[in-house]
Amino acid sequence: MPNLRVPALMKFYIEGQTEVLLHGLTVSDAISDLVTRYPAIKPHIMDNNGDLRRYINLFVNDTNIKDLNGLKTPIQDNDRIILLPSISGG
Repeated sequence: MPNLRVPALMKFYIEGQTEVLLHGLTVSDAISDLVTRYPAIKPHIMDNNGDLRRYINLFVNDTNIKDLNGLKTPIQDNDRIILLPSISGG
C-alpha cells in the first residue's frame, strides 16, 4: 500500500499520525481513502467542490503530481506520497 506523509501540524487530523498507509491505484483513489478514513482532514485539503485546495501540493516519490498526471497519477504499493501545504507570507 502507498504511504502518505503529512506535515506534523496536520497530524491532528489523522489521529496523531504523520504517516498512513492508503489504498488505491491513483493519487485520487488514495486521497479518497484518506478523507474517508480521516474525515477531519477533508476541509483542510479539499474545497467545497471536492477538489484539492490550491495551496495543497502532492508529491509522489519526490515529483509534484502537477508534473505527472495530476490526481490521475498511478501509484504502486511501494510509492511514497507527500502532502505539503504551500507557505506564504510577507
